Amino acid sequence: KWKHEKFQPNQFAQPKKQAQSTKYDKSMVTYLKSGVLQSMKRLKKWKHEKSPCVIIICASALRAVAILKELSSLNIRAAKLFSKHMSLSDQVNMLDQNSYSIAVGTPNRLLKLFETKEDDDDDEGALSLEHTELVVIDCNEDRKKFTVCTLNDTAPDLFQFVRSAVAPQMKKRKTIKFGMF
Repeated sequence: KWKHEKFQPNQFAQPKKQAQSTKYDKSMVTYLKSGVLQSMKRLKKWKHEKSPCVIIICASALRAVAILKELSSLNIRAAKLFSKHMSLSDQVNMLDQNSYSIAVGTPNRLLKLFETKEDDDDDEGALSLEHTELVVIDCNEDRKKFTVCTLNDTAPDLFQFVRSAVAPQMKKRKTIKFGMF
C-alpha cells in the first residue's frame, strides 16, 4: 500500500539557513527560525482552534516542558499536550476554546486527542491537523540514548499518530511539512 504513494521532497522541513554548529545552537527556537516555517509572523497571528500551526512530538513530559521553556522566548501561545497534571477532557476543552500556535506533547496523548470525538455527529477529533503547517519529531536522546522513535513506550504511538493523522494530511495538501529535530 505505501510503495506507490509518494511524498514530495518539499513536504519535509529543512532549514534554509545553515548556522555554524556549536553545542549551544541546538534549540527548537533556532530550528523554527531557520526557515522551516513559511513565516514566524504567522505563529503570532494563528487563529485556528483545534489545529496548532506547529506540533512538536517529544519522548516525555520532562522533555516537553524543557521545549516549552525554550519556546517561551517567542511570546506565543503554546499548548501542553501530555498527561502530567492535566486530564484528557481538560485538554479537549482547552483545544476547543482556544487557538494555539504551537502544541508540544507526547505521542500517546497526541494520538488520544486526535482520536477523541467531542460529539457523536462530529467526525473530527479534539486535535485536528487540518490547518497545521509543521509536525516536528524531537529526536533528543535521553540518558540511555533512546529517542521518541526508539523508545518502546513511545514508538508505537508515534508511528500510529504519523500513520493516522500526519500522512493523510500530507497526501491531501501540500502546505503541511514534516520535520525531525
